[in-house]
Amino acid sequence: MNVVGYVISYKSEKTDKYVENKIQQEKIQSFCEQNRLELVKIYTEINHSQPAMRQSLVELMNSAPEKKFSGVLVYTFDRLALEEDIRSWIIQELKSHEIEVYSLTEAPPLSFQQKAEKKSKTIKEKLRDLPSLPEVVTRVTELVQDPKSSAAQLGKIISHDSGLTSRVLRMVNSAYYGFPKQISSIQHAITIMGFNTIKSLVLSSSIFRIFAPKSGTATSLDYKKFWKHSLLTAIASRNIYQKLFFQPDEHIFSAAILHNIGKIILDQYDHDNYAKVLVEVPAPHFGNDVLAVEQKHCDVTHQYIGHFVAESWNLPEMISDVILYHHSPLESKNQHSLTTVVYLGNLLSHLILDYGFFSINSFDDEILSHLGLNEDDLAEIYIELKQEAEQLNDLESFFK
Repeated sequence: MNVVGYVISYKSEKTDKYVENKIQQEKIQSFCEQNRLELVKIYTEINHSQPAMRQSLVELMNSAPEKKFSGVLVYTFDRLALEEDIRSWIIQELKSHEIEVYSLTEAPPLSFQQKAEKKSKTIKEKLRDLPSLPEVVTRVTELVQDPKSSAAQLGKIISHDSGLTSRVLRMVNSAYYGFPKQISSIQHAITIMGFNTIKSLVLSSSIFRIFAPKSGTATSLDYKKFWKHSLLTAIASRNIYQKLFFQPDEHIFSAAILHNIGKIILDQYDHDNYAKVLVEVPAPHFGNDVLAVEQKHCDVTHQYIGHFVAESWNLPEMISDVILYHHSPLESKNQHSLTTVVYLGNLLSHLILDYGFFSINSFDDEILSHLGLNEDDLAEIYIELKQEAEQLNDLESFFK
């Protein structure tokens, strides 16, 4: 369920007002985390408390017809307005858009727990036939984390799966990597590219094989575009992370390439409802609009169901966290760096593959400020990434 918060303090002193607003914000965030609600935004009145001067409340009311959220959380009902008649009008106006208002203190919305339980049950029902990860992925992941493991040991495990071996070697020998000599063995590939890169290729290849569309099965997604977007997002995220932090991250490629895996899950395990989503919000789309539409038709978003599957497969927390927060990276408490970088990689990939031009207006100012990036930095990354995107066409066989 998507919700927004509304925060206001009636204190007169600026410092007191700031402290009270902060407390309300934290309580709303904590409530959403406990009840697995997707907090779209917290509207906060900074300066004025008079009804006629509440800019954030006006903004909230104006956004209601867009139906990007279905609930408004307030600390107490009088935060909407001190006057009962005005407060009642606001609540009724929001109800006309199928949006409920909930007070965290006066009438705790217990129904959220029931909705969370219903969502969990719905997901389990949708995924009752979901296969487990191949054993080779589990063994590779365990081996990579062992500091005493060798390229020969890793190569031996991968080599037991001839299809996986073939796909990884095709990837390594593609024009994208551009090695001057043919790499003919997994051991050689591991030596050149490193444990973590090979692990990422094994993980992503195996998962995409699980979700490869079956012959005769109805699909709504364009899988060719989906794979290409996922791969370019991973490449972009890896490059951005290296540029920002001057070192590679072992999970960034895997997390980025799997960030939208929930879309495939919805397409295959809840196809009829997800088809309605794509009709209402046709691709390409990279804003948060699609989340509300997914919630409306599927009772769950691609972020949430992707995160659920990642956790059920015991993927590293860093990967499942990125999947859950790639649309709202600053909400991630543990993986700010990874989620914000994948957020940027995702947007850049969309701009290159779907729009063909760079626009700074596509990016959230707060996220750019968090990473210390400006328009020139992003434009430079965009140009570099656009050149890399031209080398991706021969990588399609990796996902087959």
